Formats: sequence, C-alpha cells, structure tokens
Amino acid sequence: MIVVFDAYGTLWDVGAIEKACAEVVGPGHARKLLDLWRQKQLEYAFLHTVMDRYTAFEQITANALKYALASLSLEISAAAITQLNRAWWTPKAFTDATPTLQALERHTRVILSNGDPAMLAAGVQASGLDPYLEAVLSVAPSRRFKPHPKAYQCISGRFGEAPNTVAFVSSNGWDIAGATSFGFRTIWVNRAERPPEELGVRPSVVVRNLRDLPTTLAHLFKS
Repeated sequence: MIVVFDAYGTLWDVGAIEKACAEVVGPGHARKLLDLWRQKQLEYAFLHTVMDRYTAFEQITANALKYALASLSLEISAAAITQLNRAWWTPKAFTDATPTLQALERHTRVILSNGDPAMLAAGVQASGLDPYLEAVLSVAPSRRFKPHPKAYQCISGRFGEAPNTVAFVSSNGWDIAGATSFGFRTIWVNRAERPPEELGVRPSVVVRNLRDLPTTLAHLFKS
C-alpha cells in the first residue's frame, strides 16, 4: 500500500518554528507572527495557483513573512529575516512521527508537500525521517500547489496507482478536502480537534494523532 503524508503540520510541527520567531521578535510577538506568517504562506500558495503564476514555495514563504512583519509593525534585520526563513528548512518532527513510520515499514511511505524539493530534502534530514521514507515528492513539477488536482496527480504519475488504492494523511483540513476530492482515501489527523471544512467532502477517517494510523489503515482498506 502507498501511504502519502503531508509534511508541514502533519509529520513536522510547524509550531516549533515559534521558537525561531521568539528568538528574533521576542516571546510576546512570536505566536502572532507565526500564525499570520503561516496563514499568508498558505493563502499565497493558493492564490498563485488560481492566478496560474507558479512561484517557488521558498519565495512564497519569504513574501508571506514580509507581509506578516509589516502587518504587525515589526522591524528586524536582513540577517534575522534569513534566520526565520531558514527555520522552514530545519523542521522538528512530531514525537509520534518516527514510531508511526517505523510501524508502517511494510508499506510505501511517501511525502507529498507544497515545499520545494531542496526544502523537503533538508527537512527530512533535519527531522531524522529520511530512513523511514521511500520517496519525498514536491508538487513543484506540477506547477500547482495543493489542493489543486494536478498536485495530487504527482502520486499517480510516480506510482501508477489508482487514487482509491492510496491512503493520504494530513492534519490540514483543506488538504484533506483536496485529496478526498481527487479520489484518495483520506485520514485527517485532527490534533487540534477542529471542525471539518465545509467544502462538500469529508475525510474517510479522522484520528487524533499519528499513533492511531497503523490500526486505522488496516480497517480502512478492509472496507
């Protein structure tokens, strides 16, 4: 079985980047900065796709940070801006990521992310997940960001599997909606217990953390 994972927010804890923000702007501004930065990072990726103006995710991340700093009236040095942007290249894995990937060693374990290829390669090394993954795929060749169907087509193009035979795992509700619409069997890792997105589709299964994944997969593909 092919088990596809989103990276940022699913295997990697985006919240850990708050530490980098705190080092630069102080703990009082760190959470607000990170929240707005992440919001704009995703929004810009979606907008670039809609406008058919593909831009590297690294540049989108830098542009989103520029907006967030201006919006919050925070002025920092060029060196500090570089430090913050580089934090996306050295993510920390959630504590349940490695044990879960190890438990799924009989399956083909894959990342599919909006991140650029170089960012993802650095990320799997920094987070220690490289030994537990058979492939790390960026949507870059499709020139579309998730949740566009062409982004998910990267999996079918690489492995030649029908979508309904692929398990797709993400903590992002919008990503789950896109993957479900594409035809994947989806598992939403709802760590924050958020309500589902109202986009006309629902995940195949909802779990609280990655530890539930091996048992969930066995049941999901029996049906």
